[in-house]
Amino acid sequence: MQRTGWRAWAVWLLKAVAIGLVVIAVGSAATIAVARSLLPKTCDVAEAQIEKLSMQMKYDEVKSVLGCDGVLQAKEDYGQVVIEDYAWRGTAWPYGRFRAQFINNTLQGTQKHWLNLSLSPSGS
Repeated sequence: MQRTGWRAWAVWLLKAVAIGLVVIAVGSAATIAVARSLLPKTCDVAEAQIEKLSMQMKYDEVKSVLGCDGVLQAKEDYGQVVIEDYAWRGTAWPYGRFRAQFINNTLQGTQKHWLNLSLSPSGS
């Protein structure tokens, strides 16, 4: 039995869509894997911990609140002024990163990059 023209076209279209979806899924998985591999190798830091921080805290106080040392990302030493940027891994999945900038060992700025995806059964 030979397929009619529109049926062949419909089958071709469904195959193309399926292949496209597989390519998107594989690309997304690869992107997530790369992004996660670039996260700092620290303890996982939750948003609740970050909210407890306040400007002017010393590095040791920040470390105590977050639960571990950060990873030094950059350091600029101008003699009397030393600027250090530290990063921590966030609890968000697939990507969470918290950065803190210290000037002369005192917290002066923060950045939080959070991408939190959750998968749950429908109807929940």
